[in-house]
Amino acid sequence: MATVHHGLRGNNPDAVIPPALCFASAPYANQLPLAHFIPDVAPNARLLTVDHPSSVPAQLESGAVDAVLLPVVELARRPNLEMVDGLGVCAARKVRSVLLKCRVPLREVGTVEVDPASLTSNALVRVLFKHHWKQEALFVEPGAVSAPDAAVMIGDRALCAPPAAGGDIDLAAAWHDMTALPFVFAVWVHRRSHPHAGALASIAQAAKRRGVAELPMLAGLVAQRLGLDKAACLDYLTTCIYFDVGDPEREAMRLFWRLAVLAPFLESVGSGPGFTE
Repeated sequence: MATVHHGLRGNNPDAVIPPALCFASAPYANQLPLAHFIPDVAPNARLLTVDHPSSVPAQLESGAVDAVLLPVVELARRPNLEMVDGLGVCAARKVRSVLLKCRVPLREVGTVEVDPASLTSNALVRVLFKHHWKQEALFVEPGAVSAPDAAVMIGDRALCAPPAAGGDIDLAAAWHDMTALPFVFAVWVHRRSHPHAGALASIAQAAKRRGVAELPMLAGLVAQRLGLDKAACLDYLTTCIYFDVGDPEREAMRLFWRLAVLAPFLESVGSGPGFTE
């Protein structure tokens, strides 16, 4: 199910912005600072809230949607897409919302249930098993095994879930332990051929600036929706994630794509699609 929010006129009533541009994002707490204020900063913009962003690329390519906060694995798989420079959902180390929840100690894990909502997290856990923990595991879809040794859990469910019996492993922290790099989970993307790419980038940048300025208010929304403590939600939005993609983040994305090919999870992705350098 998708929810549409229609835009209001921004601070500059004379701004020339193409009408009816449509942005799409998931309802996760970590995407709110990038997406929530799009209808407020751009006249006639629409924000579509979708359950699984990985289901949107077909609409993006057809033109039904103009830009989407897309998992970075999808960007690697679609060379006809281009990211909006400088914006993303990133974690320097511990992220708290992308976990491997273990029923047994990690060294005993042999089966891992993947999360159908997150191709990026599924690729990341494969990369970590192969290149960081250096152990074999069978990756299965939900329901394929009655009691998997561990399961990937992301987003708001991960923030709300109690600790697992065998421990919770933060996948972004594990990535940093292996690479000394941050991790990028999602970025704004649009078609390379989009005639209004500049306007899409301007709107996304303005929405991010507003979102970062309003993090306490957004933390209140998250707390109310999830039934969590507001202070904990604000800590998550301010210390666990950030929204600027620079050189270290681009390096991390390239390395992740290369390792995902070796995992194997991706086909060859060349030197790194989607950048406008």
